[in-house]
Amino acid sequence: MTECLLLTSWADDISKRDSQLMTDYYSDNAVLLATFENLLKGPVGVKKYFDSFLAKDRLECEIIENYFLVNKESVQVCSGIYKFSYHEGSVQKKVLARYTFVIKNNKIITHHSSVNPELY
Repeated sequence: MTECLLLTSWADDISKRDSQLMTDYYSDNAVLLATFENLLKGPVGVKKYFDSFLAKDRLECEIIENYFLVNKESVQVCSGIYKFSYHEGSVQKKVLARYTFVIKNNKIITHHSSVNPELY
């Protein structure tokens, strides 16, 4: 397993809860398929999603498994499992989800996330 540096930074920055910082990881024509959202496109859609998602109290992201492939055109595909943790009142919530990021020129062009099926 090799590390995807952009994804590691992305996960670390989730805890900063800054929607513009997170939006800056994405290309101008990015597509975001978030777990509980309709398809979102471009900076406006991505920022709108992060404005809501980052409102979770004490939100953190941990990469559990990551696999990646780099091809000749500087495209990187990172897939794996991440865990989000946050608080609702005094209760800590944890969500395991699958992800796939497609990165080109150090910007996310596609991001898909879904809850692990074994949780249902």
